[in-house]
Amino acid sequence: MALFAITYDLIKRKDYQTLWDELDDLGAHKALNSFYLLNIKTEDDAQGMVNYLRQFIDDDDRLMVVKFTGKPRFAKALAGTSDWIKKNT
Repeated sequence: MALFAITYDLIKRKDYQTLWDELDDLGAHKALNSFYLLNIKTEDDAQGMVNYLRQFIDDDDRLMVVKFTGKPRFAKALAGTSDWIKKNT
């Protein structure tokens, strides 16, 4: 399993639903606005996840994926984040 942080800026069209639907299908957790945590069975590194997720955003949008090597820490994340981290790390 690999734990990733995914964040994005959707620029012109702001077609959030396409990306949100895919993140939901992958089992990602929305920890902050425009910031998701994903624990997924993959051999991909962060670039592999960027390559995969690019199909769900427009050409002018921004996307960043970071692969965790340790347990994420936070202050005041959205509801359920603490439980998700405990379950997935």
